[in-house]
Amino acid sequence: MSKSARLIWLGFYLALAARELAADQLTVLAPGGGTFTSGTNMDIRWTYQFMEWLPSTAALKQMNIRIREYSQQQGGAVTGSYVDVATVDVTAEHYTWKVPAYVSHHEGFLLELSMREHPAISTQSQPFQIVLNTKPKIAPDALKHLISVTSPTAGQNCKIGSTVTIAWDKSHVGSYGTVMMLICWPDHTAAGGPFPTPNTGSYQWKIAETAENTLCVEVYTQDKKYLGFSGNFKVVW
Repeated sequence: MSKSARLIWLGFYLALAARELAADQLTVLAPGGGTFTSGTNMDIRWTYQFMEWLPSTAALKQMNIRIREYSQQQGGAVTGSYVDVATVDVTAEHYTWKVPAYVSHHEGFLLELSMREHPAISTQSQPFQIVLNTKPKIAPDALKHLISVTSPTAGQNCKIGSTVTIAWDKSHVGSYGTVMMLICWPDHTAAGGPFPTPNTGSYQWKIAETAENTLCVEVYTQDKKYLGFSGNFKVVW
């Protein structure tokens, strides 16, 4: 290889390395752990360092905030167990959230922040706890428990016409004979259903879509006391 060719390749690799170092950075400033009481306000704060691209439209500035169960044993967020908190303008760098009466079946919760149009740009908060405010007393039907939906998984490709297993952890909903299923768009609005199914922990779903789409599945109890979403998956030909 000639000297000029080597210099061209060296420049190429240096440019790639510089791009990696200049990646956009999303950092959670708060919460930094701790314990929060349901019904009180949580101050969610973050910073966004623009390096590769600067959002030029309102849609590109949208950032999703989600709450996930945290498991130290599993080394982080529990797969499949999350609920949307809000979609916000990332440049605001602040959001005040009224803490709901969520009950963790693991070691607590954490927040996940990700750019809606660029989900690879994401970060998580430190784990925190939610304790129930019994003053005033919270009605039992106001409590929200997360169901861990383990299949389909985020990024999974499911062929149209095939049968896909929808699976969920039923250990905390064993007293319910039936759960409800809803096929959703990525923003959790309804795309199909809801329909009841026996609470066996799994269901074989025949994909009857007529076009390729990105979807997710919500599993919930009829009293809405328990609910959870799968990761976003794709139905493809």
